[in-house]
Amino acid sequence: MPVLEAAQNYLHLLVVAIAILLIGFSAGLLAKKILQKVLREVEFNKIMALAGINYNLERWLSSLAAYVIYVITVILFLDYLNIRRVALYSFIGAVIILIVLSLLVTLKDVIPNLQGWQKIRRWKTGRRVAVQNMAGKIERIGYLQTRIKTPRGDILYVPNALFRVGDRINRD
Repeated sequence: MPVLEAAQNYLHLLVVAIAILLIGFSAGLLAKKILQKVLREVEFNKIMALAGINYNLERWLSSLAAYVIYVITVILFLDYLNIRRVALYSFIGAVIILIVLSLLVTLKDVIPNLQGWQKIRRWKTGRRVAVQNMAGKIERIGYLQTRIKTPRGDILYVPNALFRVGDRINRD
């Protein structure tokens, strides 16, 4: 009989936990639809457009409210099952790994451009340069890119990494 009692307790625990998820996710969807309808009714996007913000804030804010409710629901679900700490540590670890990977991918492009900037930072504006199949006068040298005006009047934004490579850089 103890096995049957333990199975009943476990089944009760799962049913209540699943009910928490269903109620929470339903509340999130309902909150999203109600908030979006209220914001649309007061013409929130038009008000924000007058302030210079041309983004669909009605949809964004209602989705944000739904996500907050979803997160709270998942926390309550995990807390009810007594596995919140493990899940929280796993989630924090995953977020840290994502941040580190994002930084690595970002730096993959930034570092070569900064090295190129180190090479060309003393060049004067108005100097003629030709790198790869682009040529013109330097208008502005930035940390990541250089603005070059071609003889035809076109403006080119050249990544500074191209100046770092060691290709032929012709200059006056």
